[in-house]
Amino acid sequence: MSDDRASGEHRYPASTSDFVKLLREDGIQVEYEHEKSQWTLVEYKSFDVWVPILDLSLNVAANIPANIIATMIMNYVKKVLRRDVKNANLHVNVSIRKKNGTVAKFEASGPGPEVLEALKVFEHDARE
Repeated sequence: MSDDRASGEHRYPASTSDFVKLLREDGIQVEYEHEKSQWTLVEYKSFDVWVPILDLSLNVAANIPANIIATMIMNYVKKVLRRDVKNANLHVNVSIRKKNGTVAKFEASGPGPEVLEALKVFEHDARE
C-alpha cells in the first residue's frame, strides 16, 4: 500500500478484501489503517502476487501459531488466486510491534518459496 497524503488517498492492492476475508475465516481480528471511503484499490497488471501490508502487534501475534503469516499467504494464493505458491512471484511487507515497543519489519519480493522461507525465519526471530 502506498499513500498520497496530499490528496488523502490511500492505495491498497485490489486483493485486500479477499485477503482479509481469509484472515477473518481463520478467526483473526483485522482492522484497517484507513476508512474504506479513503481507499483507492489498485490492480497490478502482472502475474505477481501483491499481498496487502500487514502490521501486527506481538501481544496479538503471541496467540497466533508460529509461521501463521506464511501459512495465510499460501492459503490466499491457493484458495483465492487458485495458483501454486511455488510458481508465484510474491511481494510481501510485514511489520510486528514487539512488547517492548520496537518494530520488526520484513519486506521481500521474489520467488514464492524463497519469500515464504525468509518470512518464516522473520516470524520466529520477531517472537524472541
